[in-house]
Amino acid sequence: MIRLELLTGRHDRGGFDCGVEPLNHWLKQIALQYQNRGISRTFVAVPHDERAVEAYHLAGYADIGSASIIGFYALAASFVLIDELPPELARRYPRQIPVTRLGRLATRYDLQGQGLGRLLLADAVERARLAAQAVGSAGIFVDAKNDDAARFYQRFGFRPCGDQPLKLYLPMW
Repeated sequence: MIRLELLTGRHDRGGFDCGVEPLNHWLKQIALQYQNRGISRTFVAVPHDERAVEAYHLAGYADIGSASIIGFYALAASFVLIDELPPELARRYPRQIPVTRLGRLATRYDLQGQGLGRLLLADAVERARLAAQAVGSAGIFVDAKNDDAARFYQRFGFRPCGDQPLKLYLPMW
């Protein structure tokens, strides 16, 4: 029912609302600029085809069109110091390690709780894993926005980093 693709100018960024203004602002104002500069890559969930758009309309989501973004996430290459990692993992690594940073992940507020976030996270992890096979990355690092977001990531194996429970790490190897 959805398709995940790289953000382009044809996507309706202005119609997205996840209920968290900094995430909305980032998608609407910054994501495409960062992508064009090679800083990050943003992947968006959109209706798969016109049949999917019709299904959304029948379910009461009349504002969803073929270019509507219903969720997104962003990935970037990064480095972290081992001091930022969970202590039990830090000893495996040199002082500074390459990681993939999951910078943002959000779904439309009226579609939350239906598994889209889980799908977006699975796609992000798979893309990060494939990229790590080509360029090297020890894992995925995320800064959760709040305790609820941190619990979401922890359900999928992310570990809190020391005394900073909103910083989480998922080793790839």
